[in-house]
Amino acid sequence: MNLASNQLRFDLFNEPSGASSPKVAAAIDTLASQGEIDARGAIFTRTEIVEFILDLTGYTADQPLYRKRILEPSFGSGDFLFPVVGRLLAAWRASNSTGSIVDELGEAIRAVELHRETFTATRAALIERLKQEGVEDQSAIALVDCWLVQGDFLLAALDGPFDFVIGNPPYVRQELIPDALLIEYRSRYQAIYDRADLYIPFIERSLRLLAESGHLGFICSDRWMKNRYGGPLRDLVAEQFHLKVYVDMVDTQAFHSEVIAYPAITIISRETPGVTRIAHRPSIDQAALAALARELRAPQSPKEGSQVRELAGVTNGAEPWLLESSDQMALIRRLEQRYPSLEDAGCKVGIGVATGADKAFIGGFDALDVEPDRKLPLVTTRDIMSGEVQWGGQGVINPFMDAGGLVDLGDYPRLRRYLEARRDVIAGRHCAQKNPSN
Repeated sequence: MNLASNQLRFDLFNEPSGASSPKVAAAIDTLASQGEIDARGAIFTRTEIVEFILDLTGYTADQPLYRKRILEPSFGSGDFLFPVVGRLLAAWRASNSTGSIVDELGEAIRAVELHRETFTATRAALIERLKQEGVEDQSAIALVDCWLVQGDFLLAALDGPFDFVIGNPPYVRQELIPDALLIEYRSRYQAIYDRADLYIPFIERSLRLLAESGHLGFICSDRWMKNRYGGPLRDLVAEQFHLKVYVDMVDTQAFHSEVIAYPAITIISRETPGVTRIAHRPSIDQAALAALARELRAPQSPKEGSQVRELAGVTNGAEPWLLESSDQMALIRRLEQRYPSLEDAGCKVGIGVATGADKAFIGGFDALDVEPDRKLPLVTTRDIMSGEVQWGGQGVINPFMDAGGLVDLGDYPRLRRYLEARRDVIAGRHCAQKNPSN
């Protein structure tokens, strides 16, 4: 398929076509230029995990990958991109093709990166990798220029559809996205709901770019599978896709750095829905992961004693995904039918404490030197591990009036001294920079 026909197909899919206003363009330019890795939501994935995800999606060198198309929405330093290229070249060479490598592989990959310095560095490294593989200089440059796109994945024009979409989408809170850009995203993506992080529209667009029988393989936070903000995305998956595989990666060394989020690998296909195969916290070992991938993809059901389980009916409209045993699911469904929800019973459910500067706002309750009514006891996960509240003595500063709004620090001299002593930390928060008067 040539580029022109791909673009036509893309237009029929009614996908985004770029920035629509000077403010949006300026916001994209700012994000493309910033240097802080945390602000970009960049988390680097270990090679063993990348190979595992590629195996799970079926992107393997024994397949005619040169006839398929794969998309990487946020390629960063190439954690996924380089293994993909390695498998693609192996499959093409095994075909003994005598055609031009640019003509035959130019459409096989599309990979997007917003950050300019990262894009430039990875582009140079990929050209060098192709040269090492024996690709002529000009062909290497031409291939990379076909494959790589510098821009905002959520707004860039892409010549879909794709047989595979793989990667580790950026984990960025809404507060870090410029207002004009967030408004643009919201106008284009139905999954941006409530407090959804940036990886949510990344998943939505990736799914919509999948070809029939195509497979998406992502590693990212699993919070969207349970939380309120993930409802619209769960509904989309339930209606049009098959949640094929779920692998819980909590407490595993899946990344090159520590992460706070709860990571999981999900394989979602544009196929008729069916059972979901589930595994929990595998060993990060290449041979063990390869064996697990074979078991998760096997045509026959898992054997008794296997670490792989099958679960039916995981996706159910916008309802949270219950990825436990069938007995636990049956109990939960029975409780749901018999009793009211927590909200219906008069309880208020929130996301927990999100101060933006825990070191300033949280500490030992007795050690927080503020007026007694300006601090609250704080219960953490550790305090409820037994099933009962066993308070560990933590407290959180409360700068808000009961009726809403911030208290007048003139009425609270101890709180004023406490906050002034931590001014630099508190003023460094994103919400403080947006509203410095507060």
